[in-house]
Amino acid sequence: MEETEKFLPRKTLDLIGHEGAEGLFLDAFNAGKIHHAWMITGPKGIGKATLAYKMARFLLNNPPGEDEGPGLFGDVLEKVALTSLDTNIESRENSLISASSHADLLVVERTEDPKTGKLRNNILVDDVRRINDFFHKTSTAGGWRVAIVDTADEMNRNAANAILKILEEPPSNSILIILAHAPGRLLPTIKSRCRMLPLKPLKSETVKEILQNKFPDMEEHFIDGYVALTNGSPGKAISLINHDGLKLYGDLLSLLSSMPDINVPMMHQFADDITSKKSGDMFQLFYELLSRFISRMIRHVSYQGTSHIHNINPALENEFALMEKMGTIIPLDQWAELWEKIAEKMKETDALNMDPKQTVLDILNMISAALRLN
Repeated sequence: MEETEKFLPRKTLDLIGHEGAEGLFLDAFNAGKIHHAWMITGPKGIGKATLAYKMARFLLNNPPGEDEGPGLFGDVLEKVALTSLDTNIESRENSLISASSHADLLVVERTEDPKTGKLRNNILVDDVRRINDFFHKTSTAGGWRVAIVDTADEMNRNAANAILKILEEPPSNSILIILAHAPGRLLPTIKSRCRMLPLKPLKSETVKEILQNKFPDMEEHFIDGYVALTNGSPGKAISLINHDGLKLYGDLLSLLSSMPDINVPMMHQFADDITSKKSGDMFQLFYELLSRFISRMIRHVSYQGTSHIHNINPALENEFALMEKMGTIIPLDQWAELWEKIAEKMKETDALNMDPKQTVLDILNMISAALRLN
């Protein structure tokens, strides 16, 4: 199994830091009042998909009415309430879910465009319509049928309308679990028909515990660096680790430290490295790390000379010194404006399918020019 494969949510049975959300779902199940639709919300990478799969595992391991009906003692014995969403790792249902082959679980996500061979930007209406067909089939095991939408943020308008129709007439013993990074952008009528499970970013100590469990051989100072960069999101931390993100961040800081007289050969080599065909998600990670640097810099410099408690931990040595230097050259309000321009540049690149290498060069030159003007 590839290193990244084993950390997929469908293969992850342990979930740390979201006991409150688990408890709400478990209470509803034990009370026999489980809602037909649940919306799990929160920032990317904090465990929404892992929780959704844990809920699916629990349901498919505990069919409705399993303990009901007349028995030896009639109705004298009460149904015993379950105390955890944890399930047997070796159960048949869990093995099928991990292998993406459970007939009673449907996962709807972006599909590949056959013309380009790349994932589409949106979940399409035909993708969502599969849920309606799926829900109206009989469960293979006579139990629940569970559908997960990952994520609602990626549905186009027609797909959102199709979801709404499903929510209006839910079949019995069918559960729809919708993930959403930014629920405020969704149709109010979709949200009103779902039971909400909001997840918050995890505490740094919790993220560190998760990373230490998943990467037991990694040195602690590297773990601390990834924790500092990911703002309570173990999913983002794992993605960075799989892409050697601390090295990428270190290379980015080296470029920034040479500004405003930027090292042009170094800049072009950096752009080549993160936009080549073999670089995978490095281009997007560059943007995320640059955004993280600017936001951390604004917070760090804002704390200087105040009575506020400084709770920002450094990701790399000399990072704070660079922040103080750059945050002094350009006023923080101008950094915020520059950040917005960089975000617009990234959106334009995606929308118009522009050359990512040129985008990297343009962004770095934007920063260099702003520093030179000040």
